[in-house]
Amino acid sequence: MPSRSLYLVRHAAYDEDPVDPLHGGTLNDVGMTQAAALGERLAKVEFTAIFHSTSLRAVETADILAFSLPSLPREGADVLRECVPTRPADADLTDSQRDFFAQLPAEVVESGAIQAREAVARFSAVGDVDRIDLLVTHGNLINFFVADAMGAPAAGWLRPVDYHCGVTVIRYHSDVPPRVLCVNDTGHLPAELRGIEYPPDLRC
Repeated sequence: MPSRSLYLVRHAAYDEDPVDPLHGGTLNDVGMTQAAALGERLAKVEFTAIFHSTSLRAVETADILAFSLPSLPREGADVLRECVPTRPADADLTDSQRDFFAQLPAEVVESGAIQAREAVARFSAVGDVDRIDLLVTHGNLINFFVADAMGAPAAGWLRPVDYHCGVTVIRYHSDVPPRVLCVNDTGHLPAELRGIEYPPDLRC
């Protein structure tokens, strides 16, 4: 029974671009160190291909990973860019989350939902042979992949915590439900580089 395994990794730490905060921003020194450590972790995996978001921080993360994964086919994909996958009901949100969603234009939510579904449909498709693909993408979308694989409700993607250069692995089969093998694994990073984008109570 053929399978398709996805290694979904969030881009490395970066300095935000005030002109384009959603898709801009370049990796900082911490991010480059994180990405190099991630490359060492992934070097022994026999990937079929690398796909990455076309946002600059994801492209730069993929550039560093490529040093550990030479000659691997690589493709940029707009569908892997950051998005808002769903608009959960207010009852499922915290006060700060309700404030966040309230200021989002309706078209951002609508286009994000379409994009997220397209991403899952494209990369969960199982062919005639086994594949192991590396996806360098963003936290919201990774969490949506996890929630979708687990059959979670619309707010499910808001629950996981997603560290820079964390590794999530999902395996898809053509005739059985997907299996989530690991979520946000950062064992390849030293403690001081894990979850630095989060407050202390959300780091481990």
